[in-house]
This record gives sequence, C-alpha cells and structure tokens, in this order.
Amino acid sequence: MKGLEREVMNCGRLLFERRLVSGWGGNISVRLPKGRFLITGQHAPLGFLGLKDLVRINEKGQPLKKGHQSSSETPLHLAVYRGTDAKAVIHAHPPMVMVFSLTHGSFVPLSYEEKYTIGEVPVIPQETPTVTEPEKVIEELRLHPIVILQGHGTVAVGKDLREAFLFTDLLEEAVHCQFFKSEAKANPEPTPEKQKRPERDGQRPKGYPLFSPEHMSALMESVNNDPQFQSQGHETGLTTTMTFHLEGVDTPWTVHFEKGRITRLEAGGEGEFVISGKKEWWEAIFQSRLDPFLAAQQGKLKLKRGELWKLSRWFKPFQRAFRIWQTIPLK
Repeated sequence: MKGLEREVMNCGRLLFERRLVSGWGGNISVRLPKGRFLITGQHAPLGFLGLKDLVRINEKGQPLKKGHQSSSETPLHLAVYRGTDAKAVIHAHPPMVMVFSLTHGSFVPLSYEEKYTIGEVPVIPQETPTVTEPEKVIEELRLHPIVILQGHGTVAVGKDLREAFLFTDLLEEAVHCQFFKSEAKANPEPTPEKQKRPERDGQRPKGYPLFSPEHMSALMESVNNDPQFQSQGHETGLTTTMTFHLEGVDTPWTVHFEKGRITRLEAGGEGEFVISGKKEWWEAIFQSRLDPFLAAQQGKLKLKRGELWKLSRWFKPFQRAFRIWQTIPLK
C-alpha cells in the first residue's frame, strides 16, 4: 500500500469518527502529478475504506483501471482543481453545519481563531443530490478555504488532506458553539452594508480605481472622520507606517498612522509593514468578500516586511479601518 492511499483511508476514518460523515456520505480526493487524481469510489464508506474503494482518474474523470468507478461528485472535485490551486478536496456532511445552513446565508465565526482560520463561510444554494453547477463553489473557494452547500454539506480545500480535514472539523465545532450562544443577535457589530457613506446632492458616491490617488485620499478622509477609529487608535497607541503594494504596479502607497489618525500618504516608500497582493485579492477585500487578516493567513496577501503578530496589538483599529474602507466603492 502506498503512503497516499493510506493517508486517504486514515482521513476517511477520522471524518467518520468525528461524525463529519456517516453511512456512505462524503468523498475525498488528492491531486497527483501529471494531471491525475486519487479519489474515493462511488458508494465508498469513508469510515471503512479499503484499497478497492480508491480510484485513480485522469483529468477527464476517467478511471485509469477498468472496472473502477469514482465518486458521483468527481465533476465537482475536478472543477475545484481546475479553478483553484488546491492539492486536496474534502466533501463532508457535518450535521450541525447542515442544520445551520437551512436558515442562514453565511456563517460568521465567534472566536478569533475561527475568524482568521476559516473566516466568514458562505452558504451556497444546493437543490440537486450532487453538485451540477460548481461555478459558484469555485468562485467562493478562491476566497475561502471552505464553503457550505445548503442542506448538503461542506467542501474544503487545502495544501494537503490534513489541512482540508482541519478546516472541516473546525467549522463543525464553530457552528456547534454558535448554537450555544444565548443572544445571537445582541449588539451585532455594524457591517459594511449598514455603514453607508452619505450621498451628496442626491447622487451615489462615485467609484475610484484601486489604490489611485483619489482612492487613497478617500481612505484617509473616511477613517479620519470616524470617531470610533480615532478612539481605538488612540487607546492602542496606533503609530506605525504601512505600505500597500499592488503586484504588477511599480508604485506602492505608504500610510502614516499616528495615535488614531492617518497623518500622511506617501507614494512609494517602505513602511514598518509592507503588504503585497494581486489585484484580484485586494478587490475582494475592498468589496467585503474577503477579510484582510484571513487573506494574510491564507497567503493571498503577503507580509513582505514586519511580522503579523506585531499587528495584533492594533487589531481593533485596523479592523475598523478596513470595515470603513470597504464602504468606499471601486470603479
């Protein structure tokens, strides 16, 4: 038995023992070299996998050995591999998550570990026994490590099976904790949708090109006019410089923070912290589709200078700043 087959079998057993799957539910796959994949077979019980339950397929989903039949969710797995850089995919049926998905449009974690490991998890409508329209799943998995299929289960991706398993396990535990929260809607934090910028002369605010001088000026004005940001920044002693770099563009922007205010914008420069990322990820952040701290954890944003843990002392004002910035429309 090869090590990879043993790893898939162990993963299936763990999913079963953690009650993340039951019966014959769920499926697992890993990416192999040369456009091939290892996936569990059709009607394979994940808690009791044997070698006969594992199928090697090509990029078209065709078994490499006659007589083998891969999972009915093979098209979903292949679509995920085509649309993301995932090395492993786990589709499970966590019971708490499935119940939660019937009445919610997304899952917002409670603890900091959950927020910056899995982030806000979208719930995707699902009306067929298997996923026949994977486009939305792929779109969200490019931004999130795990998504929820309404009334159907979860799809998690990872750099290996262990990571995809841990995302699945953490989400089920997080939802479990949510059910114990006594006042789920008490004092909800404001969301970007509720933080509408005032319209001038009856006109909707115009959008700005990402990280243009106009966009940066709007970011500076918005936080400097927010009493909550100023208060949190003053309380935490927010005094630092942060450089935002859009990959593929030569000129970054350095923002100078001093005791709860942005005192200066500098075209170029290199701050105490330098954060770099592709346009796709920066746009997702400013459009409220991706949390900036989660993006850094996932490696979509790269901290080229400074250390992430040092930013934690200013977590509250920076979180507030990004929430305000997300209300500024992009062109």
